Amino acid sequence: MIRNDVEKFRAKLGVVKTGRPARCFCGVPIFMYGRAVGIMAALNYDREFVYEQRDLDVMKTAAGQVAVAMENARLFAEEQRRSKYLEFINNVSKTAISSQEPEAMMADIVSDIQNTFRYDHIGIGILDYATKDIEIKAEAGTTEKALGRRIPLGVGILGRVARTGEMQLVHSTGGGRLLGILPEAKSVVSIPIAYGDTLLGVLNVESRRENAFAPQEILILRTLADLLATALHNAFVFQKMQQQSITDGLTGIKTRRFFNEALQSEWKRASRSGRPFSVVLIDLDKFKNVNDTMGHLEGDLVLARIGRILEQKSRQSNVVARYGGDEFVILMPETGVEQAQILSERLRLWIATDTVLNERQITGSFGVATFPVHGASAEDIVRIADMGMYAAKRTGGNHVSTPEEFGHGDGLLAHRQFVSTFLESFLQREHIGPESITDLVAMLEKMAASGHEPNGTDALMDAVRILNQTAEAREVSGPGHGEAVAEYAEAIGRELRMPPDELVDLIQAARLHDVGKILVPELVLNKEEKLTPEERRMIQLHAALGSRIVGTIPGSARIASFIHHHHEHFDGSGYPDKLRGDAIPLASRIIALAEAYVYLTSDRPYAPKRTHIQACAELENHSGTQFDGMVVRTFLSQLKRAKPVSSGA
Repeated sequence: MIRNDVEKFRAKLGVVKTGRPARCFCGVPIFMYGRAVGIMAALNYDREFVYEQRDLDVMKTAAGQVAVAMENARLFAEEQRRSKYLEFINNVSKTAISSQEPEAMMADIVSDIQNTFRYDHIGIGILDYATKDIEIKAEAGTTEKALGRRIPLGVGILGRVARTGEMQLVHSTGGGRLLGILPEAKSVVSIPIAYGDTLLGVLNVESRRENAFAPQEILILRTLADLLATALHNAFVFQKMQQQSITDGLTGIKTRRFFNEALQSEWKRASRSGRPFSVVLIDLDKFKNVNDTMGHLEGDLVLARIGRILEQKSRQSNVVARYGGDEFVILMPETGVEQAQILSERLRLWIATDTVLNERQITGSFGVATFPVHGASAEDIVRIADMGMYAAKRTGGNHVSTPEEFGHGDGLLAHRQFVSTFLESFLQREHIGPESITDLVAMLEKMAASGHEPNGTDALMDAVRILNQTAEAREVSGPGHGEAVAEYAEAIGRELRMPPDELVDLIQAARLHDVGKILVPELVLNKEEKLTPEERRMIQLHAALGSRIVGTIPGSARIASFIHHHHEHFDGSGYPDKLRGDAIPLASRIIALAEAYVYLTSDRPYAPKRTHIQACAELENHSGTQFDGMVVRTFLSQLKRAKPVSSGA
């Protein structure tokens, strides 16, 4: 405390005067952990002897309180920072654990780094052992311009880290360039991402600020690099296993399992859009002679060469797979009959003229089939292509055969084209809804009147099946639903000793019971949220709509009735006619129960899958109200005696 004569004290202390001179002064240091970290002072510029000892004492007390407040603020800020870092590490860990796609995971992680730290550039580079360089696979930051850039080992900071496997923390000194990703970077930290002794890549972070990285941030980033190493290793291993599971080890092309999944997916898409696709089956001619005379190793070389030719000479959109033994298969999306035949002829010629294969007298027999003209289902298309392949074999091999050639031929093709022509224009309409039933029924009746058969029944039945398969394909849990319901319904009908003709109609009605959903908007069918009253009304119309569709087939009145009433409840609370008890056809009561069991044991957008025991308990709970108690008891008794049938729904 300097009460007066401040100039004298200033001169004594050697303090240089700044600004307006004070007449008296009172000040105390602010101490934290025994070290002065600041000062609290009061100055009077007009009078001397203003401050007393009590002022100094008050100021000492205040300085102590300020020190406490500063410490609390520091601790609070530190806790907030620690909480933010823990949340960041937690989020990154979740991303790393849950993701099996390396590039998507890296993109999410660099985005998390940017959201937490706000650096100017964050990049993850992956080491390409073939080219001996690092490729930037993910980036974020205020400047994003390095994605896809390749950096040779040893070049720049990132390349140096990749070569040495040692972390680099570099700050700008004297204004020189740091050789980072950003030309204007003044702080760079580059951390190797290594799993065991194997370098996978580099985490590179840059800032335009000098000394931008606090020690705690460096620690966080190093922890992150370790997390990334484990996650990338696991993701790469998963990718390799996944690739192996869908790739034939001998030929390097896809497996039959992968082909079957791709075929079902393409069939659903084609059914929905009305677009064609083709399947080509190939069997090698005289392959057995190679194995018998030259050995299986030589046979393996032939198979590998065939796989390579088919893969290289097919379009990129095609799926080429080994079907089994010396059989190969190609799925050709968006490909009609003529184009598929042309492409097959080219492939046949490539095989027939290949020097290595020619020396071993290997050629190929090709069978071609196209959706929808040669079949309404994926299974039909494969079956017809298989028949074509064997027809080509019977001609002596080295031939491409279509259904038109092998007698199955003209009648089948004309019939399929006839049905397809009638349905294609309807299914390609921009909007199909319940109001479209009049047009659809009129179209089906016209088909019956102008059909190739005397009464058009076969054409109509094919048309209804196509509509039903298309309806199932539009619903997430739909494909295979009708067959699963029919399987359970048949078992119940047999147990109840239904007359044979009625049992046949029950099975047919069970297969087609949801055909009316072809007229329900797809968004409504797959909606996960609660339906609006109008949407519920649309769904409930499908039973009556399906009945009208099936009713166009001559002699199908009973089947149509079974479909019409399959959502009636035993207590009269169902729809569309609120029938009660025995007034509901027995077949409809059976379909209702079978469908409920299939739905309960299937994954659906709006409800989790139940176990067999849970599903049975649910059916028992609604016995006598929603379901016929006698039918429930019969069904549950069957299920106890036999292992439950697997539902494809």
